[in-house]
Amino acid sequence: MRVAHVALVIAIMSAACTYAQPADFFGKQVPGSPSSLVARNLGGTAISSHTSVTPGQTFHVALELSISDHWVYYSPDPLGKIDVMPGELGVEAGPLAIGEILWPKPYAKDGGELIGVQMVYKNHAIIYVPLTVPADAEPGPQEILIRPIGQICEDDGMCVQIEGVQAIVSIQVATTSEANPAWSARAELSAGIAEAVTAEQLKALNYAQTNSAKQIAETRYSWWAGLSTTAALALALLGGLIFNVMPCVLPVIPIRILSVVEMAGGTRRRFVTLGLAFAAGIVLFFAGLAVVNLALRLATDRALNVSDHFQYPAVGISMAMVMVAVAANLFGVFSVIVPSGVASIESRVKVRRGHLKSVLMGLMMAILATPCSFGILFGVMAWAQVKSPMLGTMVFLMLGLGMAAPHAVLAAFPVLIDKLPKPGQWMELFRQAMGFIMLGVALWLFSWLAEDKYPFWVIGFAIVLTTCLWVWAKWVRYDAPRSRKLIVRLPAVAITILAGFFMLARPAPAELQFAHFDEAAIAAGRAQGDIVLVKVTANWCTECYVIEARVFRKPEIAKAMKDRGIIAIKADVTDRNSLASKWVKDQFAAAPPLTIIYPPGGGEPILLPGGFSPGELIEKLDQAAGKAGD
Repeated sequence: MRVAHVALVIAIMSAACTYAQPADFFGKQVPGSPSSLVARNLGGTAISSHTSVTPGQTFHVALELSISDHWVYYSPDPLGKIDVMPGELGVEAGPLAIGEILWPKPYAKDGGELIGVQMVYKNHAIIYVPLTVPADAEPGPQEILIRPIGQICEDDGMCVQIEGVQAIVSIQVATTSEANPAWSARAELSAGIAEAVTAEQLKALNYAQTNSAKQIAETRYSWWAGLSTTAALALALLGGLIFNVMPCVLPVIPIRILSVVEMAGGTRRRFVTLGLAFAAGIVLFFAGLAVVNLALRLATDRALNVSDHFQYPAVGISMAMVMVAVAANLFGVFSVIVPSGVASIESRVKVRRGHLKSVLMGLMMAILATPCSFGILFGVMAWAQVKSPMLGTMVFLMLGLGMAAPHAVLAAFPVLIDKLPKPGQWMELFRQAMGFIMLGVALWLFSWLAEDKYPFWVIGFAIVLTTCLWVWAKWVRYDAPRSRKLIVRLPAVAITILAGFFMLARPAPAELQFAHFDEAAIAAGRAQGDIVLVKVTANWCTECYVIEARVFRKPEIAKAMKDRGIIAIKADVTDRNSLASKWVKDQFAAAPPLTIIYPPGGGEPILLPGGFSPGELIEKLDQAAGKAGD
């Protein structure tokens, strides 16, 4: 998403109101002005706390803004990584003294890595203007004019500057003070002014809120994201190594390495440098794929917030379909053929013997391996589209290093060529085995779509059963010795039995039951003096399953929470349009896993981002109990 600063001339929209009654914004179009965007998406009323006031008295005027869905109005402290116009109010009140404007608490809108967390108002916001009547004021009517200043912005980044919007409220200076019945009849006006703060106080609140979000991010990235990044790079390195045992690659490795050795002319140093040049050619191919990945990211203008991608069901479905296609490719259902024009590049390019020739040979080695590696590379490309550009680039380079490393070693030590495994049927079986793994990944992605995971466990067992039947039938010939058959088939039978035992049994209900998300239930629980625990989770959050198993399914945790009378609520943010997802974004600008512990009363919540132990959870619950009444 990008925020455009488009200055649009907005026609004056005024509202005349009857004595001390609410004043509405009315839009009037000036020829040639696109003010209809403001008229359609920003509305509001102004209302005074009193119908008449006495000299020296302080009263308030409330400006209620109504903002359309998918539009926002920035707070006086908008934050974020880009410059936007902060929200302000222009007030004209004649001789009345204007106090510091009081603002409601804004929402935290997460714009991803590109934009950052921004503080905004959406749907409905009430802003209060304190006014004081001079001690020597003459009796009679006084008009107060209020103008919201700033801009409203749509989710897709289009912004419209607010100009000429105003509301007018009349107040009577008299010998007696009278409250406005229209104000008294609305409890939210009195409740809102009790919680409203000045712009300076708002900055302090925003700092605390974004600091909590920063703490969440730093805690998660300190171990889990670091771990997941390391795991991704390690798997990429392993994947690159696996490319070398594919049927398209292993048989020709000796031929290519011996060609490099022949160019070295028996010189040890050239063995090493030409081998490194050959490896560089392989890495060059994967660097090109990394560039393609970056180009796709730029072309689609994707936001860089990973969790936002997974909150779209279409993303999970698309990736699952990619994994099914990858599996089909690995099973040999279809093949990808390198065009003859590309395959013959090396023979047509006139390059002298030497390092450049070695680089070209390595590049062609990687290109000609694509009929076998296409499925995996296509899957990695799809995966990289929902990851950060840096991680996607590093993964492609690690794939290249994994594939290139054995070639550099073999070129430096040609005697190792004789130690290479001999090509045979095992390579094709290995390739097909990876196809079953891809089917398992696809099933896991499909499981995001449902709350009940048991049917997917049953289908998962079907994949395990099919894999073991394939091992039984394909890994040994009919005329193989009995000992070899037992070595291969007994483990397949054992795996099938164990998988059936664990995967087909319905899981027992957890001792600790979480209620479905309800913001009102959170507020009610705190008001009546209970500790409220909110578990933020999602079907696509792998770490959430780990926390569930290590912490929330432990009997001692269930007992500890029951003994303390804690209200447990589950905020499932799998769907970005759910109430839970919107609430988590607005309150914490964070992604799962996150556990929130609300102490009784109005104390600040205790946040547990990422993973934690049962002991840490109990410690935080006791801490929340100690904060009661703070």
